[in-house]
Amino acid sequence: MIKDMFQKIGKTAAAYLVGGIALIQLAPVFFNTFPPESLFGIQEESLMQALFLIVAIGFPIALVVTYFFSNESTESNQTLNQKVTASGDYKLKIAVIPFANLNKDHDGAFLVDGIVEDLITEFSMISEIEIVSRQTCFNLRDENLSHQEYRENYELDYIVSGSIRAVDDRLRISVELSETPEGNVIWSNKYDRVKEDIFDIQDEIVRKITIALIGGIEISSLKRAHRKPTENMTSYEFLLKGKDNHHKFTKEANDAAISDLDRAIQMDVNNAQAYAWKACVIGQALGRGYCEMTDDKVGELLGLLDKALEVDPNDFECHRMQAEVYLSMHDFEKSKISGQKATSMNPNDPRVISVYGEALLRVNELDKGIEYLEKAYELDPIPQGQTTSDRRLAALFLGYFLKDDFDQCQKINHDIVNIDIRTWLLNSYMNNEKESSFDNELWFVSGVNQFKGSDWEMEVDRFHLNDESLKNNLTSFIKNI
Repeated sequence: MIKDMFQKIGKTAAAYLVGGIALIQLAPVFFNTFPPESLFGIQEESLMQALFLIVAIGFPIALVVTYFFSNESTESNQTLNQKVTASGDYKLKIAVIPFANLNKDHDGAFLVDGIVEDLITEFSMISEIEIVSRQTCFNLRDENLSHQEYRENYELDYIVSGSIRAVDDRLRISVELSETPEGNVIWSNKYDRVKEDIFDIQDEIVRKITIALIGGIEISSLKRAHRKPTENMTSYEFLLKGKDNHHKFTKEANDAAISDLDRAIQMDVNNAQAYAWKACVIGQALGRGYCEMTDDKVGELLGLLDKALEVDPNDFECHRMQAEVYLSMHDFEKSKISGQKATSMNPNDPRVISVYGEALLRVNELDKGIEYLEKAYELDPIPQGQTTSDRRLAALFLGYFLKDDFDQCQKINHDIVNIDIRTWLLNSYMNNEKESSFDNELWFVSGVNQFKGSDWEMEVDRFHLNDESLKNNLTSFIKNI
C-alpha cells in the first residue's frame, strides 16, 4: 500500500516536471505570435519570470495533493476489499486448516482432528467473526492452496494452521494465524503441555487469535468454563473417537461410535457431550436405517438429550438435537425454542442455524427462516456426509415454496443434482397450480419413475408440514398422477 502511494507520487512528479518544462519552452513561441505587451501590458521578461515562479511553487503543491488523494483512495480500497472478502455483515472470515499430524502412529489422527474440530466449534461461538464450517475446513486440508487462492476461492481473510504431536501424556502443539492474500504471520505460538491442559490450550489459542483479529474487547463467548466437556482425558479421547466414527457415515462406524461414547460416559458420568453425541449417533442410525425405528429407540434418544441438558444446560449440541427431534415429532414451537437457544449459543454453526431455519418455516416465519437457511448454505454448501448441495437446496426450496415464489423455486430445482421426493412433489404441485407445462420436463419424468409405488401418506407426513390442508392437497394431487 505504501509502495503504491509512492509510485503515484513519483508519477505525478515526473508528469509535472515534463509539463512545466514544456510550458516554459513553448511560452516564448506563443509570445512571438501574441506579444504580452499588447495583450496584458506586461513585458515578456517579467511574464517569463512569473511563469518560472508559478511552476516552481506548484511542484510541491501538486505532490501534497497527490499524497492526500492517494491516501484517501487507499483507505477506500481497503474498505472495499474488506466488504468484498468478508461476509455480508462485514465480519472477518477465517478457516482453521486441520493441523498436521506429526505422530508416527496414525491411529492418533482422531485426537488431532478432534482438537481441531473443537477449535472450529469454539470460533463458531464467537458472533463477532465468521468461521467456515468443519466440512469446508477439513476439505481444505487436501487442496494445498496458496494464501492468494484462499482469498480468491473462499473469500477468506485469515488462515489458522499448525501441527500436533502426542508423546505419551504430553501434547506439543504449534499454531499460527496468517493473513490472506500475502500470507504474513499475524500471531504464532508453541505449546508443550500435558494432555489434561488441552482445554486451556484451546482457550488460549481462540482468545489470542480473536484478540489479534478484533482487538482487546470483552467477548463473553470466550468464557468456556461451563462448556468444558470433562476433566477426564480418557473420557475426552473416547468422545473424540465417537465423533470421528460418527462422521464416517457407515453402519459399522455408527456401531463403533455407540461403543466409544458408552466408554466416554463410563469414564465420566458427567460428560454431557458424550450423552448428546450418543443421541446424535442414534438419530443417525434411525435416519439412515441402521436400526429399526421403535418407541424404545426414540425414548432412549430423548432420555440421552434430557440427561445431557441435566448435566450441562449450556450444551448447544443438545439444544440443536432437541430441535431436530421436536421437528420430526411435529412439535414445531418446541423445535423453534430449542433451535433459538442453540443459535444464541453458537451463531455460526451451519447445523445449528439450519435446523433453526427449518423450525421457523414451520411456524410461518418464512423470511427469517429463509435467511437462516441461506446463511447455512453460504457457510456449508455441502453438509457432512453429503456429496452435493442438494440437502441445503431442498430446505431452501421448501421455504420459497411456502412463500409461493415460483421463479426462485425453479431456479433452485435447476441447481439440484438428485431431486429428493419432497422437492419433486412440491415442485410438481406448484407447477400444476401455476398451470405450467411440466409433464415432459426431465426432472418430472425422472421422479415419476424413481418414486413410483411410494407410500405417499407416510412420505407427506415426513415432510413435517404445519398445514393439514396442504398435506391433504399434496396427497390427493399425487394419487391422481
